[in-house]
Amino acid sequence: MSRETRSGQELQEICLQTLKRCPGFEQVNEIIVQCRESEDGFPNWTLAAVRPRVDNKVLRAARETITMLQQTYQLNPAEIPGRTQRNSRV
Repeated sequence: MSRETRSGQELQEICLQTLKRCPGFEQVNEIIVQCRESEDGFPNWTLAAVRPRVDNKVLRAARETITMLQQTYQLNPAEIPGRTQRNSRV
């Protein structure tokens, strides 16, 4: 599955605008995404924080939307600490 590569800042803005359409997220003004190690084909980022916080049942109800975002976008590998890009030269 091919994902669109986005910077962390772009990814956070996309997630914020998308999740604000979900019930319970209307007042959210900040989303923080965090890189995570993953095998090929799996998301390389996760939703780390939502500010202000939302109730757990609201977060669970948005799980489908979050999964769709993870299947659509990947965090730019250059922004993942300790990870080197392929075909890069020193």
